[in-house]
Amino acid sequence: MLEWGTKNFASCELGDERLNNRAFSIGKVLSQRFGQAFSEIFPGAKELKRAYEFLPTRGQILTK
Repeated sequence: MLEWGTKNFASCELGDERLNNRAFSIGKVLSQRFGQAFSEIFPGAKELKRAYEFLPTRGQILTK
């Protein structure tokens, strides 16, 4: 059976390989540390900021 992160994020296509890799790495960490605060999951300021910036904001539309 595939690991949850691979199963859910390996095929994501965001138009840029860097964004695909970031989605995969964020999804993997979130799946491993589910239920914890972002500040606990991403203890470094840089990683925390990048994770928050990656989240969809009002006005963005996610499609399948």
